[in-house]
Amino acid sequence: MFGEPVAGLRLLGGATLIHTEVHGTQNGTNDGNRAVGVPSFQLNAGVDWDVPGLQGVTLNGRMLRTGGQYVDAANNLSLPAWNRFDVGARYTFKVEQRDVTLGATVENVANTRYWESGLGNYLTQGDPRVAKLSASIDF
Repeated sequence: MFGEPVAGLRLLGGATLIHTEVHGTQNGTNDGNRAVGVPSFQLNAGVDWDVPGLQGVTLNGRMLRTGGQYVDAANNLSLPAWNRFDVGARYTFKVEQRDVTLGATVENVANTRYWESGLGNYLTQGDPRVAKLSASIDF
């Protein structure tokens, strides 16, 4: 879902509900269980706001929520749901009639520790707080 309810304020969101069920497992041992490494849902919401009075400056934020997931075929071990919040800003201007964008983003701004996913015999840990800078030019 995407929209601009008022000029300069853009909203973006999405939701995925995932129901998995395995069949045909060896001797039917795990038939009916949820698939390994697949979260039960994923939600995201983001906002971009063009700052009034500051031509070319945009602030943004994003929230991610991922549901719990099993890490073994017997569905005895699971990872909990997790949240992540990101914030950023960008500045767009022209140089010799070409659009230039400078950006800064902080992902996982709360520095939350979480297990992002699990599959087979390993787990993937979510990234800690990360700051990123970017620059682009249209040509």
